[in-house]
Amino acid sequence: MFPVMNSAHKFNGIAFILMLAALLLYSLPKVVGFAKTQSPAEAAELFMSGQLLRQFEDYYDKGFFLRDPSIELWASAQYLLFREGSSGVMLGREGWLFTNEEYRLPNAYQQALDSNVAKIAAVEKTLKAHNKRLIVLPLPMKLDVYAEYASRTPNSRSQQLYGDFIAQLRSSRIEATPLRDAFLAQKDQQPLFLKTDTHWTPFGARLAAQELARQHPELIGSATYSSRQVAEKSLDGDLVNYLQFNRELAPERFTPSPLAVFETLKDNQEVSDAALFGDSEQPIMLVGSSYTKIDDWNFQGFLKESLQTDLQTTAVEARGPYYAMEQFLQGKQLQDPSITTVIWEFPLRTLLSEEPTTTGWQVAANQFF
Repeated sequence: MFPVMNSAHKFNGIAFILMLAALLLYSLPKVVGFAKTQSPAEAAELFMSGQLLRQFEDYYDKGFFLRDPSIELWASAQYLLFREGSSGVMLGREGWLFTNEEYRLPNAYQQALDSNVAKIAAVEKTLKAHNKRLIVLPLPMKLDVYAEYASRTPNSRSQQLYGDFIAQLRSSRIEATPLRDAFLAQKDQQPLFLKTDTHWTPFGARLAAQELARQHPELIGSATYSSRQVAEKSLDGDLVNYLQFNRELAPERFTPSPLAVFETLKDNQEVSDAALFGDSEQPIMLVGSSYTKIDDWNFQGFLKESLQTDLQTTAVEARGPYYAMEQFLQGKQLQDPSITTVIWEFPLRTLLSEEPTTTGWQVAANQFF
């Protein structure tokens, strides 16, 4: 005997069929829209590699009409119940935000240090083979400098990380320029990091440049550069992107940070024939991450001012310091004999968040050894 379907079961069945039909009608334009983003050849290649379905899922998910309200509802509940932000951000006191990367102290602490220092040593060896001097410029972590604004106390060992890193670099005979003590000493005079961003302020960038020049006076040239503030603007901060709860619950956390805008100019504006035709030598190469790449911080300008010399730059945003160094080691500038010193801007949180890449530049380096 087959079970008899009562009215409640019929209603549930009809409702389920109607829901499936509605989702099908909603999804058809999404399928057509996704198809327009791919050529037949690209679609075939993605299908064979197994990436086509994954890309469609991502395309569909981002455009789903319930996605944003659902995320906001869940994030709001998480904030109200636990006073937590979304994954990627840690809420601090007085509107301060910190990246959760700076809380991730690896279990294999010494192994992480050894691995990174070994990669840096390999870079130093490659540069030395091309008659270039490497100076590592480790940038202290925001959480370390402004720990008093953290709502969750960081691991005590994370405050030792900077000193351990410097000590291990020096034990490997790699030149390093410490910045942590200077940042701790001057953090109350000017904001060195933005409250709602992972990066430093122009004042932090200027302090780093001044410290490098103070510790390496042999790099100071004879040109005269001057920096001046030309404007002020507001910056939302990259960490605000991780605040997905309703803004009305904590409007102070969404307040943009004021940012001073600086420009650096050479005092003598006369253009020589060598500079006009690109023949002037620039012996210093600055390699870095978004701390160097983003113009808002004016780190390149402050470094020119502090070292009183022009410089070349290889910097990549949102890829970390290893990627930028890989680009330099694979490029033509590695062979440039006029470049004698490479300054490597190296955020300390790289040790906690990134496994250093090796394949690209090591392949290039092997041909010299």
